[in-house]
Amino acid sequence: MEAFNMKKKWIICISIIAIAYFVLSLCDFMYIPAHKYPNIIRKMFFHDNEKVTVRSIGRVCQTKEGIYFLYRGRLMYMNSVGTEVKEVGLKQIAWIIPDNSNIFFLDNSVYDIYKVNQNNETKPIIKRSGDRIYIDGRYIYNYVYDNNTISKYNLDGKKIYSSKMYYGQLMAGGVGGIIFNDYNMRMLREELSNYGMGVDVPYHYIFDWNRVKYMPKVLYTVHYYKVPSIWDYNNNFRNLEQYDEWAEGWDNKIRENKNKLRNTKNRNMEDYELVSIGLSKQNPDYYRAVDGYIYFYHALELCYRDKNYKNKISFDSTGNFDEKEKTRVEFKAYVYVMFRVDIENIENAGDTSQLEYEILDVPMYPIDTDDEIEVFEVNDNYIYSISNVNNATTKEIKVLVTDIEKGTTRNIYDCRELSDDIYTPGIYCSDDYVFLYQYKIEESTTLRIIRLDKDGSNPILVMDENGEVVMKPIQ
Repeated sequence: MEAFNMKKKWIICISIIAIAYFVLSLCDFMYIPAHKYPNIIRKMFFHDNEKVTVRSIGRVCQTKEGIYFLYRGRLMYMNSVGTEVKEVGLKQIAWIIPDNSNIFFLDNSVYDIYKVNQNNETKPIIKRSGDRIYIDGRYIYNYVYDNNTISKYNLDGKKIYSSKMYYGQLMAGGVGGIIFNDYNMRMLREELSNYGMGVDVPYHYIFDWNRVKYMPKVLYTVHYYKVPSIWDYNNNFRNLEQYDEWAEGWDNKIRENKNKLRNTKNRNMEDYELVSIGLSKQNPDYYRAVDGYIYFYHALELCYRDKNYKNKISFDSTGNFDEKEKTRVEFKAYVYVMFRVDIENIENAGDTSQLEYEILDVPMYPIDTDDEIEVFEVNDNYIYSISNVNNATTKEIKVLVTDIEKGTTRNIYDCRELSDDIYTPGIYCSDDYVFLYQYKIEESTTLRIIRLDKDGSNPILVMDENGEVVMKPIQ
């Protein structure tokens, strides 16, 4: 009887502990961000890589043995010296993702994630993948749009956690986002939100490191040098900043190039003063996380206002104003630039603090060139980008390379269209080559694959419009 009572007590104790564990797991105060834990615990239990590189789904991946690439759902293999190409045999592949010696691919028919080992053996590891997939060398992140959930797996497909996010993928008007060290980030595009970068911060349950809740924080992206207008939704700004050398430099750049910008062409810029500089609310289509930095090509927004605007705009009894009068006294100029953000700064920044960023010396549209950068890849401290020239007289694809440290950009390859079909480019990098994908817009299918050396020399037609392996120089 005594043994029975002891067993009963143990069952009651275990039940109480289990119930307490479950109930406490529902309380936000039981979750703590990783940086609040002692360093010894962080190093033992948390994946926090200051130099993290995140790979997302693509069409070319480098392994130790050679290069794998996709052509119309077919997985192709190029040997390590780049002289031979063969079809591996896998069909109906939507995307591939590299990770050291492993390759992960999405089956286009059932959308499962498969893993390919060094012997070309495949096995399914994640059923029914989501809308976005990322790999950071240790983990797979799988985002599902329908329920705004991110799931984390190890490289063998074992689920570690699933949790809802605040700043999930947008379905239109800039669909980009990036996941790094369990964090998620994208630009705020919601109508009533302040200008800012939305960050999902992982909070870990104190009794289970792998139980995660995401909490939101916003990093502001606008610097004000004059008090914002009453119609500016950001009129709850915290403070004005000094009109410093950085602001003056951008102000002068806009004024010197007023004829190249749509909203400044027909204005006398002497009548206007700079109010603010910030990042446009239009979210980028994609971000790149490489060696501890996040890169994105985005519009820098400069707001100008008539120096005497108060005398040139009227308000009715309800405080409303004429929209036409507003556009006459205030406007915004946009310049597309390449931003780089330190991942460590994002993780350590407090909520509602300012986003710290730098602007790299990549051609700025439309100031430096008529060619707006459409896609880019970051590889070995270089940015490889593509610009489409498509007007009444010219159809041309330019491949540009920017040395990040030196701040120099070169046009390394020009590709004139060979027919009346319209192509849009895709660019991917391996260790030694740049791959240029050309598509037919009407059918959204790959037409040709061109391979270049990293300096743009030795262009090779790898695959032609008929899906045949060519591997011959382009004259």
